Amino acid sequence: MSEVLTLKARAENYNSTFPKYSSQAPLVATERWLYGIWMIGNNYQNKNKYYGEYPPTYLKRMYSLFPEIQKDNILHVFSGSLSEDENGDRFDINPNVNPTYLGDVKEIKTLVKRQYSLILCDPPYSDEDALHYGVPMINRNICLKDLSKITKVQGFIGWLDQVEPMYKKEILQLVGTIGIIRSTNHRVRMVFIWQKISEQEW
Repeated sequence: MSEVLTLKARAENYNSTFPKYSSQAPLVATERWLYGIWMIGNNYQNKNKYYGEYPPTYLKRMYSLFPEIQKDNILHVFSGSLSEDENGDRFDINPNVNPTYLGDVKEIKTLVKRQYSLILCDPPYSDEDALHYGVPMINRNICLKDLSKITKVQGFIGWLDQVEPMYKKEILQLVGTIGIIRSTNHRVRMVFIWQKISEQEW
């Protein structure tokens, strides 16, 4: 990663990339914090009809926050039906979706032999969700700990969920929260964004 943009620069890039959205609900940033609300349309259809896929426009919005990060430095965890043409590598337990890395997320720090500048995660939110994939519900806290080990110092983790995992403040610094409202009759979610600030042991 060449330069690390300020949070204000990231918010400005999002707002200029999506003027239609930001005219009503701009992202706001201070020196320490990025926050806002994304209203992701009245779209009831999943593009690929895959359970739990990213909401429409979500990835484009996330990429606009990290314009300096090259696609070969991005990893999608719980990638599901994400296209092979999408920016970055993909990690998933389902062999039918042809991920870059195939395996259980509990083994991610063993299976992934490199570090990334940006890791984007959309895990199951409940036991019921996990049943759709035929797997047990993840331990959020352990998962985030393992993801931090494959994140570069000064890199970022974006976690889309209904629950904020526990984390070690000496290693990860929470720098952003963005509420996600898709449309009526959909769950309200939050994107938690951490920056890795240290390689010390968790």
